[in-house]
Amino acid sequence: MKTKTIPAILLTLVASLGATHALASPTVVTSSNLQGWVLGDGSSGTSPATISGVQAFQGNGSIQLNVNAGNQQPLAAFAFSSPVTVASLLNSNMSFGYSYLLPVGTSPASSPTIRLLLSGLSNGGQVGRSDGSLGFYTSGSGDGAWHTDSFNMSTGDFFFRVGGKGQETLGCGTGSFGGSFDDRRQTLSSWASTCTGTGTGTVDLDDAMVVGIEVDWGSFPGNATSMSVFADGINFNIGSNVGDYNFETAADGAVPEPASIALVGLALAGLGYARRRKA
Repeated sequence: MKTKTIPAILLTLVASLGATHALASPTVVTSSNLQGWVLGDGSSGTSPATISGVQAFQGNGSIQLNVNAGNQQPLAAFAFSSPVTVASLLNSNMSFGYSYLLPVGTSPASSPTIRLLLSGLSNGGQVGRSDGSLGFYTSGSGDGAWHTDSFNMSTGDFFFRVGGKGQETLGCGTGSFGGSFDDRRQTLSSWASTCTGTGTGTVDLDDAMVVGIEVDWGSFPGNATSMSVFADGINFNIGSNVGDYNFETAADGAVPEPASIALVGLALAGLGYARRRKA
C-alpha cells in the first residue's frame, strides 16, 4: 500500500496562509457594524459608550466613556461563543489586552477597566450572586497619551468582585472596600489559588466560567463632576475565543472580518451584571 503524502508546495501554501491570517489587520468595529460588541450603560441606561473621533487610536476613532456624578456606567462588552472555565486557562496561552487614554488634566482619575466576565461562581449556599469579574485598571493623572497593557495568567494586578456578595463572606479574604469588591491586586493565577472553594461558603474560582470580556468606565473620583476616558485595541486569546478589535467612526474602506455575535445578551442582561460606584 502506498503512503499518501502532502506535496511540499501545498505545505508551503498552508503555512503561508496561516502566517497571513496571524498578521491580518484587526477587525474594524463601527457604530453601524459592531461585530458582536455591545455598547451600553450598566446602570441608568442614559450614558452608553460611544465610538467617537475625539481621541483616535490607530485610525479615526476609539471607544469614548463619559461618566459623571450621576454614576452613569458606560461599557463595551463582548460575549464569548465558547465560554471556558478559569481552571482550563491556568496552563494555557491565554492572553488579552487593550489600550487606553486619559485626557490631559483628568485628575484624579483611573484608566478604563478591562474585565474578564465570570458566571457560575459557587457561593456555598449563601444568598448572593453567581456572576462577577476579574478586572484591571491603573490610577493616575491624565497625560493625554495612549498606553497599552497586555495580560496572561501570571501578569497584571487584578481586583476581583462578585455581584452583591463580599469576598469576606465568600472566603477569598476581606475586600479593601467590603461588599462585593476586593482590590488586593493579584495575578489571575493568584486569584485562582486564593479562591479554591474550601470551607463553608467559599467561592471556587476554578469552576467559574469566563463568558466574555468588557471595557468600562473604571473608577470615578468622588470629588469630580465629570470625566471622559477612552479605550481601543481590545484583543483576546482565551480558549477558542480569539479576537483583535479596532474601534473606528467609519470603516474607511476596510473590509471587516466576521465576528461571532452568539450569546451577546449574556454579557449584559443574562449575567444580571450590576455595578456600584467604585470600579
